[in-house]
Amino acid sequence: MKKKIFSIVSIIMCVVISALCLTSCSGPGNDMTEENIKATVAETVDALKEFDTERLGKYVDSSTLSVIIGYAKDHKQFTDLGKAIFASLEYEVKEIDLENGSVTVSFKNKDLYQAAADFASQLKKDYSSFQLLTKLNDDDFLDLKLAQLTKAIEDAPMLESATDVKLSITQGKKNLVLTFDKDAENAVSGGSLNAINSIYKK
Repeated sequence: MKKKIFSIVSIIMCVVISALCLTSCSGPGNDMTEENIKATVAETVDALKEFDTERLGKYVDSSTLSVIIGYAKDHKQFTDLGKAIFASLEYEVKEIDLENGSVTVSFKNKDLYQAAADFASQLKKDYSSFQLLTKLNDDDFLDLKLAQLTKAIEDAPMLESATDVKLSITQGKKNLVLTFDKDAENAVSGGSLNAINSIYKK
């Protein structure tokens, strides 16, 4: 009888612990509160640093990141590149506007403009746009080229000042979603987005 009671108690404890774990690991909810907004920003920055494509897809609406995430799912080199780009990212929540559904965040990263510009310039010189697209599925090419870019990122200095960006917030089914426009994408990437755009618009 004692063994039966012990088994029942053990099962109940396991269920309770599992429920608590699921609750604690589920992340911030979708209520538009200051607490949830701050937690969503924190989750987003952590996801960027780890370049966790699943979490980024959950918390971020970004056209540029969506493209990189698509490649990262099939090619680890893009995941490693993402980790390198965002490894030094710092942030501070400056202002929350619950009425208009926005949050102003101050971002500071390494100064990646020159590293990205040099990389993009060399690619444009060596490959046509069509050739480059075919190379995006060539693992040997990605190993070589993205390793070079990652090294340049590692050697880059930190920016002297942070950039404030306003992110729109929408309510998803289970969590809040932050919308990154081009200015926000450029800020978190240390200027690398503007650098690449400047080269390929020439």
